[in-house]
Amino acid sequence: MTTELPTYSKQTYLPMTESSRGHLLTDNQSLQKLGLDSSEPASWEDGLRSPGAESGEWEWWYADAHLQDGWFLQVASFYITEGDGPKTGIIDLNIAKDGKKLCDLHKRIGSLPAEIVVAKGHCDLQYRKSYFRSVNGLGEYHIFVDPDEMEGFGFDVVVKRTTPSYRPGSGRWDVEGCHFSWFVAVPGGQMTGEVTVNNTKTKVEGNAYHDHNWGNVPMETILDNWLWGRADVGGLSIVSASVRFRQDCGGREVPLLFVVRGNEVLVDVSDDQLVCLEGVKIAQPDTGKPTSSDCIYLVKTTGDNLAQVRFDGQEKVIASFPYPTTSQEWETWYTRYAGLVTINITDGDKRVYVSDHGSLEVMDFFGRRKV
Repeated sequence: MTTELPTYSKQTYLPMTESSRGHLLTDNQSLQKLGLDSSEPASWEDGLRSPGAESGEWEWWYADAHLQDGWFLQVASFYITEGDGPKTGIIDLNIAKDGKKLCDLHKRIGSLPAEIVVAKGHCDLQYRKSYFRSVNGLGEYHIFVDPDEMEGFGFDVVVKRTTPSYRPGSGRWDVEGCHFSWFVAVPGGQMTGEVTVNNTKTKVEGNAYHDHNWGNVPMETILDNWLWGRADVGGLSIVSASVRFRQDCGGREVPLLFVVRGNEVLVDVSDDQLVCLEGVKIAQPDTGKPTSSDCIYLVKTTGDNLAQVRFDGQEKVIASFPYPTTSQEWETWYTRYAGLVTINITDGDKRVYVSDHGSLEVMDFFGRRKV
């Protein structure tokens, strides 16, 4: 199957002002305007950030875990506005074991105040019986996904942060006030609890991650695609992303890489400080479009120092689904791989070279042309 690539009008190539080019806000003025501390993330940053009801607003809280005995868990609690209706709650649940998908569910939970409650001062979401909440600032979370709502699949777990929280600059990718924003409350943590598969419970434990995204316009109006990855490898927590703006928003790519061991930050770079190279592409299982399943982040350094991280999806797709879009021409598709992550850091005589399981995802806002 072949998939057409997006085309843009001639005005795409007209001169742009700097503010009309999509970019990551990192300057002190932007941080102050948003009420952010450059050195100390706060609990309110993980609370409700899109309190209005404007069409196009969206927000989600995400967590995943790579656990002992080959388990992988992922949940995202969406809070979005569609058309002129009220905010709607959606739970996305993905469970896999040994690289094999067991469930990939997307359920609308409701929109009534009695069904959906989201706090503003900290992370606390109640979607009927399911919840995603902080119990100790940014340091600890309790997540429960009700199996009765999710066809016999769910989990009841506690996540404890083991690294500092992470925000690249302001965490806001901006195009003249239209934005896509990101906050990583738990770059690395430990998860304990139970997973439910076909109404059977199993105790699990392993490494975990939690982040939070939101925006004031549909993502497809400013972004072309992104790659994202995370892993816990040899005691190192790794977070990476490469966010690509649409050509008519400047076409800029903003890569970033964060590597931390406990409280020690080893790598924290973004934009021109590194490059993201894509490797092997495979046919997306639902659209057939060639889609990245492999990428490597290379940090620009001086001398013999080196920092590189590779996410190899190994062609193991564990989630694939269309994401809601306002585009009349294009479908948005999300693809997730359970792969192998390898990190190679050289600093003088010191070297770190380790590999382990990790996650790679691709969000493609031009995934397939609509019929």
